[in-house]
Amino acid sequence: MVINRTTNAKLKYPDGAVLITRLKDTSDNHKNSVSFSELLDAAELTEALLTTFTIEMDWLLSHFQPDTKLTLIADQRQLSKKMEDNKQQQLLKQYAVRMVTPEFIIPEVQIMHTKLMLLFYPRNLRLVVSSANLVEDEWTILQNSVFVQDFPLDIHQTFVANKFSKDLAYSLHDLSVPFAIIARLNNVNFAKAKVSIVSSVPTGNKTLRQHMNMDSYGMLRLAKIIDNPKKIDDNNLEFEPCVRLYCVGSSLGNMDIDWLRDFYLCAHGVDPEPFSLDKRREMVSDDLIDIGVGFHTKDQVGQCRYDADRCGQYIFARKDVYEAKNFVHSTLLHIKPQIENTLVHSKAIVARIGTLQKSGWIYIGSHNFTPAAWGKLYRGGKPYFNNYEFGVVLNNVVYQGGPISTPSQAIWNQTPVPLPFELVWIPYARNDIPYINETL
Repeated sequence: MVINRTTNAKLKYPDGAVLITRLKDTSDNHKNSVSFSELLDAAELTEALLTTFTIEMDWLLSHFQPDTKLTLIADQRQLSKKMEDNKQQQLLKQYAVRMVTPEFIIPEVQIMHTKLMLLFYPRNLRLVVSSANLVEDEWTILQNSVFVQDFPLDIHQTFVANKFSKDLAYSLHDLSVPFAIIARLNNVNFAKAKVSIVSSVPTGNKTLRQHMNMDSYGMLRLAKIIDNPKKIDDNNLEFEPCVRLYCVGSSLGNMDIDWLRDFYLCAHGVDPEPFSLDKRREMVSDDLIDIGVGFHTKDQVGQCRYDADRCGQYIFARKDVYEAKNFVHSTLLHIKPQIENTLVHSKAIVARIGTLQKSGWIYIGSHNFTPAAWGKLYRGGKPYFNNYEFGVVLNNVVYQGGPISTPSQAIWNQTPVPLPFELVWIPYARNDIPYINETL
């Protein structure tokens, strides 16, 4: 069956927009919320590149026309465990699905965690960067963040590549995306791209990767792309802390003080790799590291308006990590959802610069605030990354309202940035503990 598709040239998201996934069965949704089907505009869609950690294949494919070309980048070990293999294979045959598994150096522990979509229409490409996997619950009962932007597409024209299009192509190549899809970027005009890409790829201690194309990854990449007026350089090695970070995620990692220090340097635009550990400790003493980590407490999950056990399966924290001697418990903050008694599954970093905290940047994407996602420096060695990740940084953010200890509003590109959590700084109380779930 051939579907007649319209060629409406008007772009829905020409300047880029931050959205929140729409919760079902409630009237409390944010005005800038979006459903998965609305985001797809499947009637006009001709081809889609989808990346994910977990998949519900029957739910996913129900949103597409059977003749839409689909390329799915995922670890095939994570294909829906709710379906029998033969049913899943039958579904794949009914749709034009091509499955690709990216490269892993240590497949026993490394994971594909990217949540990126490229949606091709007759006259435009839609870039979607989110914190939601291709699973129904993550688009309907959890609050996730989505960045989306439409770019003009003309198959009869080749556009000059810019920094953004090159970084996107490199990131796709890292994911083992088929070259034919990457080549289609030549017909896309990325001139209005205003965000910067940050990705991570798994590495090994001894084995070199075949695909590793960006000049830096994870937190080291972050150090290169953020705008910070107080960046240091080779002629001025004096470091002056001026950033407060509020990091939200759905997975809790092993945050020791040295890893927090390295990330804090990167958040100021300082690459810590050239400096020895002793020098980094000298540059930033423990008491100057201004990082808060938002993570749901056990009580919050228990009070979720949707089924607590069902929602809780998407929050991950190990008891041994939380109870480790080197875990910095003082960083933990409450997440205060914008919609009461719901759970936030977003992965976001809100950075506020200076005494007044009126400017900064925001990260949105798949990176949880963990060493596995952002990378970790080891003594005398290169950084190690465990996960594939992808996200974007919104530079030149302005904050209206009080400092991060009181509610405020983020503005980017002269537009409010809707976040599924309030920008408040509420440390864990004495009896608070994070929600522990050790099953991914």
